Formats: sequence, structure tokens, C-alpha cells
Amino acid sequence: MSTIRRTRLGILGAALTIAAAISLPHVATAAGEDKPAEPKKAEAAPKKPDAKAEKEKPSADKPDAGPGDAGAGDAGKTAGPLPEGHPDVGELPPGHPSVEDGAGMDPHGPGESPHGANPHGGDMRRNNSGFFEAPPDTAVEDQTLPPGTMVFTIRDADDRPIPNATAIIGILKSSVAQGDKRERREVTTDAQGTARLEGLAVGAGTSYRVTTQRGLGTYATEPFALSDKAGKRVVLHSYEATNDVNNALVGAQSFVFVSLREGVLQVEQLFNVFNIGKVAWVPGKGDAQVGLPEGYQAFRIPDGMTDVRFVDEPNKGPWLSGTIAPGRHEASFSYQVKLEGKDRQTFHVALPPRVGEVRIFSEANKTMGLQVAGFPEAQRQTGRDGRKVMVTMRQAMQGERGIGGLDITITGLPVPGNTRWFALFFALSAAALAAAYTIRQRTEGSVPEEAKDDLIEAREALLGEFVALEKAHKKGDIGPKTYGRLKAALLDALARIEARLDEVKAARAEQRRRDRGETRRPRGEARGEGGSA
Repeated sequence: MSTIRRTRLGILGAALTIAAAISLPHVATAAGEDKPAEPKKAEAAPKKPDAKAEKEKPSADKPDAGPGDAGAGDAGKTAGPLPEGHPDVGELPPGHPSVEDGAGMDPHGPGESPHGANPHGGDMRRNNSGFFEAPPDTAVEDQTLPPGTMVFTIRDADDRPIPNATAIIGILKSSVAQGDKRERREVTTDAQGTARLEGLAVGAGTSYRVTTQRGLGTYATEPFALSDKAGKRVVLHSYEATNDVNNALVGAQSFVFVSLREGVLQVEQLFNVFNIGKVAWVPGKGDAQVGLPEGYQAFRIPDGMTDVRFVDEPNKGPWLSGTIAPGRHEASFSYQVKLEGKDRQTFHVALPPRVGEVRIFSEANKTMGLQVAGFPEAQRQTGRDGRKVMVTMRQAMQGERGIGGLDITITGLPVPGNTRWFALFFALSAAALAAAYTIRQRTEGSVPEEAKDDLIEAREALLGEFVALEKAHKKGDIGPKTYGRLKAALLDALARIEARLDEVKAARAEQRRRDRGETRRPRGEARGEGGSA
């Protein structure tokens, strides 16, 4: 699947999913449907930007420029790589319209529309389905501008310029010798919403980022550089914003991938958040929170230049932060759930509001299975890397107002065997036997025969545990870390036993020498007495 298709997933398909998630009849009606569209009714794919514009398009929800407001990176793309074995998240469920590359492409081709800002009058940002499609933010080289020149324009949702708008130009200068140096410049646009900067540094070593605020929302371009051949024209859009989700046409898809690690379940969650309205949503703390399983650990957010991200609140779970501007945004995180030592384990995840579709994937080995309450039976599929995974998916029904939570059960988990306890037992037994042997040797002055027999018996048992350990490792019943830890414990116990056996042998040899000396002494004394006589 191409980058464009993965990035967009189809505005119409997302809109219908959101309509079901938030139970808004007027949203579905806008598409001419009373319920989510069936494949035969989706005759035309939504309009999509060309590849060049998509490449340059940022996530239009960046925070105020500051230490991170300019830099090399991809601000508007995936918050982190998909886990290994994860099928393409762009695979659409039954009922979604086609979003094949080239369908509904802008007839004007790459670049901005030659007509300029809305020459036709009215709102030109509606696609064929009647849903709002966010205008792209761009940074395009213009041969009419001299090198080192940037001309940027702040526009609204209808592509109309916003006069006297304040913008922050974030500048990042990077060099091997001096490291990174950041600067900020505040600029106000003119009556046409435009500002011009000249004499700027060119080359890959310097990157720029334009940021503006409007009400509650913060919007920014992706970082870009200026070439030594021509300047650039930059367009950034800002929108009205609300912190009440009920005043925004927002919905989400959630993807969950579960895999088995040493002693834990590794869980990775990705959210595609869609805004198909003209008002941005700025969630407050806890407004879009994900409730994670009790005792979750190793929480991690992928590195990236995205400003829509999750922020962890210990013991409660992460919450979505940033400006959800019109368009699509990605945010992801990962965490671990400790295994309970049973062959099946269930954990609960509470979802934020407006989740209209959830797909759950789990690692599929010879024994593991996936069950999710209220979801269809999981099916075995092949991931992009050829690995087998179990997959189940569900969309919110009309009137359900989103999927509220997930009860995920992983079956066929390996149950820890007794190998580690045998290893510990024999290691302690060997130490106890050695201690008993030492004490008795010191108190009795002789080698107890049963000490040697006990040590030999313990050695034979440890060798048997080595065989059991190797078999369990080859079958996959224990992971590499447990295998290494138990093997080291067994080797250590065996080495101690061998050392004690060597001591026993040496002590017995010494005892035999003493015994032989005592038996020879009377004969010598007898010969001495006879000679003197």
C-alpha cells in the first residue's frame, strides 16, 4: 500500500465510521445514507492530494514554536513504527469505499491550485460526499523568489487569508562542530495574511517551522529547509477550536497488537484520529484517556516530531494531548502486562470517546489464541513480514456511540514448568550438603560416607535437569532469558557439587594415607626395639 493510501485511509470511509461512533444522524445523512454505506453505494473515492503535496503536508496541530519547533523529522506522519508482524493498518474493513491510488486525484495535478484561494466562491473544501476535507499545508519552492526568502500565508478552513495573524518562526541550525542551535522569530502577517522574510540561511543544515495559534488551537508546518536556488512559499491553515468533543466531528480507529515476551505480554496501541469537520478539538487532561490494565509497566511513547501524542498519567493511563485539527492524526504507545503464570490471561483496556473501529492482532504460534469479548472469532492471517497473526475487528453500531472498552484474552500461554524450582532446590541442596559435610568433617575428623553419596545423587539429578531444560527450550516452553538464567544456575550448582566431590576425594585420600601410616608404625617400633636388644 502506498504512503498516500496509508496516510489518508479515505475521508469518506472514516466519516462513515465516525458517524456510527458518535451516533450523529446528520453526518450519515450528509453522505446520503441512513446507516454506514455498503460497498456498492461507494461509487467515488474521496479527493486526495497529489504525492508531492502529501509529502510536504504536516500534521496541522503543532504546539507553539520553542526548543522543538524546528528540526529534521517528520512531524505529520506515524508516531512510531508498527510492531513486527503487524498487518497493514490501511487494509479497509468490509463496507469501506475504495481508496486506491489515483482515485479522485486533484485534476490540477501537483502543487497548489492555479486558481489561488477559492476563486469559485463558497466552501471549496467539500469532497464528493459532502464532508469537509482539510486544505493541505504546503512549503513549495518558488523560482520567482530569491534564495534565502520565505513568504508565508496564514489561512482559515475555507482557504481565506487571516490578516494580522501572529506566527512564530522556529529556526534550527545543526552542525557537527557546534551541535544544535535554536532561534525564534515572531512575525505578524499583513492585511492579506502574508509575511515575507529575507536573508535566511539556506542548505540542509538549517530548518524552519512556522507555528501559529488561534484560540485554543496551535498549528504548525512540518520542518523544511531553504535551497540555494530559490525561496519558498509556505501556506499554513488555522481553525476555530473547541475543548468539547461534542462540538467537533471527531472519531478514531484503534489498533492493538499483543505479543509474548519473557514473562510479559507486550501490548502496542495505535490510534488514527480523524476530524472531518471545520472545528479543531483540543482535549483537556483526561478528556481522551485510555485506561490500561492494573499494574501495567514499561510504558513508552515512540520518538517523533508529532505534537498529537499520548501523555502517561501513572496508575491511570495515558491521555491524548495536542490539537486535533481537521484531517488525520496518529498517536501510539506501548506497555507490558505481567504474566500471571496461567495458560490464559484476560486484561481490560478502556478506550477514549469516539472510537468507531477496533482491530486487534496477536502473535499466533502453535498454541496461542485470541479472544475478545463482543468481537467475532479471531482469524489467522499472514502479516507483512510473513509472520502468522490472529486478527479480529469490530465497528461500532449506529447508536452505540463508540466502542467503550476491550476485554482481551490470550489463550494457550506457556505455563512455567518446574525447571527453575528444581534448579533452585538442587543448588540449595548442594550448598546444604557441602556445609553439612564440612561441619561433620571438622567435628568427627573423618569423611562421612553418606556425604559423598548425597553429592553424587545431587549431581545426577542436576544432569537430568539439564536434559529437561534443553527439551523445554527447543519446544519453546521457556524463553531465551529464562533458559539462560536457569542454565547458569544449574551450571553453578553443578560446579559447587563437583568442587565438593573433589574435596571429598582429597579428604578420603588423606585419610587413607593416615590410616596406612598408623598401621606401619607398630612394625617400625617393633624393629627398633629388636635392634636395641
